[in-house]
Amino acid sequence: MAETPFVSPWADPPATPAPPAPPAAPRAPSLIVNLLSTALLFAWLGWQMGWIWGLAGVVGVFVHEFGHVLVINALGFGPSRIRIIPFLGGAATMPRLPDTEFKGVLISLAGPAFGMIAALPFFAAAWATHDPQWLGGAFFVGALNLINLIPSPPLDGAKALGPPLARIHPLLERFALAAVGAAAVVWMFSRGSLIAPIFIGLGTFALLRSSRLRPAARRLSWGEWAASLGLYVAVTGLCAAGAVLALPGVRLIGPLQFLGLSGGHS
Repeated sequence: MAETPFVSPWADPPATPAPPAPPAAPRAPSLIVNLLSTALLFAWLGWQMGWIWGLAGVVGVFVHEFGHVLVINALGFGPSRIRIIPFLGGAATMPRLPDTEFKGVLISLAGPAFGMIAALPFFAAAWATHDPQWLGGAFFVGALNLINLIPSPPLDGAKALGPPLARIHPLLERFALAAVGAAAVVWMFSRGSLIAPIFIGLGTFALLRSSRLRPAARRLSWGEWAASLGLYVAVTGLCAAGAVLALPGVRLIGPLQFLGLSGGHS
């Protein structure tokens, strides 16, 4: 009888390898789509609130999503890419899902935390030119990241705060996220905002229909639970501090109405 050859468990499987993916073909359309989406996002924000706010929105979205990309790749769930979504913002792709809930929390908080770096050039421009309009850009960056931390799907806040709530009780997570989402939708609609509450409303509706709120992963230990809550509070405080520092020089009426943070037009 022929002797069976030894195969190392670390060796590549003997199966026929899959055909390689096309090298650069998919990237050209993706780049074109991202450029067009970025132009649309800038034009729309600039039309609504002025070119400084439009610039802040585009830069803020890229830096925010780049924070997600850095941590996704560092934790081994990449390669991740940034996709710009017209009229809404952006998203970071994640080919492999986190194997622990704590890593998911870190990925979620990386965007708002890293995203505040985008406010620094606007603070610097306001200091160098003595023009308070630049503070509007810094405020917009802080406000966008702060809104993104609201614990309502599909925002980062739900992904960061959901696992700690579920560690106490799964129903607490579902109830809290649904309640915050519904309250955010009603409040923003009442303030004249349209796109943001529709986006949050769809995420809340999907949450109510789903039987599982996130993919299966190792649950938080109690130490990770405490760290998750501490990081969420710290990142929220960072974003709030950036927005408050820029608040004195901001012309608020139009931009805050757009964000759903003030009354409608008279």
